[in-house]
Amino acid sequence: MKNILAQLLFALFVNIAFAEEEASPKDRLIVETLTRLERFDVSGNEKWKGAVERYARSLRGKEGYFELVDQFAVKAEASVLIQFVQKDPSAEDAAKAVQLLFRLDKKQSIANALAAGPKAKADAIAKLVGFIQTPEAKKLLEEYRATNKPASTVAVAAPALLATPEDIALLAKRKGDPVQGKSVFQKLCFACHKAGDVGLDYGPGLSEIGSKLPKTELYLAIVKPNAGVSFDYEGWIVHTNQGGVLAGIVTESDEELTIRMVGGISQKVKKSDVAKREKMKVSLMPEGLHLAMSEKELVDLVEFLSSLRTK
Repeated sequence: MKNILAQLLFALFVNIAFAEEEASPKDRLIVETLTRLERFDVSGNEKWKGAVERYARSLRGKEGYFELVDQFAVKAEASVLIQFVQKDPSAEDAAKAVQLLFRLDKKQSIANALAAGPKAKADAIAKLVGFIQTPEAKKLLEEYRATNKPASTVAVAAPALLATPEDIALLAKRKGDPVQGKSVFQKLCFACHKAGDVGLDYGPGLSEIGSKLPKTELYLAIVKPNAGVSFDYEGWIVHTNQGGVLAGIVTESDEELTIRMVGGISQKVKKSDVAKREKMKVSLMPEGLHLAMSEKELVDLVEFLSSLRTK
């Protein structure tokens, strides 16, 4: 009942905000013209700024919304972005919104959401923050963890400790629950991988991974992502002349780089604006992910991944 009420309140919030002032055909024309001219800084022109903000409101909940807010740095949308985060931190829109809030220098909105709770939701938001490789995000996450340490009296399942190939071989013989494994995937893997209808299209897709890797190699890829088996999860850190730092998977054309980041957001940077780029020494997929799971959860996760096969 609470979830239904929260969804209704969120829809009402978006509709009321949208009703403030609808975008006109002229607004759309202005935005399309500015996009073609690559004039994304409209802070010095109130007419352009108003058109962009109204057009952004008209796209809420529609394709292209996040990309427009990102391109034009529409800070007026911060209050809506944080609503996406609070509504469902496990949703794709929440991951994109967290990325944008940091890009718009609205990290205080995220800090407020973390403080507001409830703890389960705050922990889910903190998990999204953990995927953002910027000093601001790391500092916010450290502050949250420092003030939200788990109570020592709470019993938790022991993490999956795998030290040798023999450990992996023994686990690979066990049968897990793919339904429970999908839940584990939704909690820990959705922000970087897509598996069937679950997750974000950021890292390599896993929808047919069970047809490509046996269980032993699935375990190895999770436990030691920097070892011999790789998901081609190769990351770069890009420093811009303006002092920005972007981390993600990079593709390039003759004139620009496209950095694909956690949350499904991509940003284009002209090569002339790049001060430095460096290949990450480790995989974008973090070491020690299995330590966030109990042994049973890891077995269930691998069972789920192993069930994803070519149809």
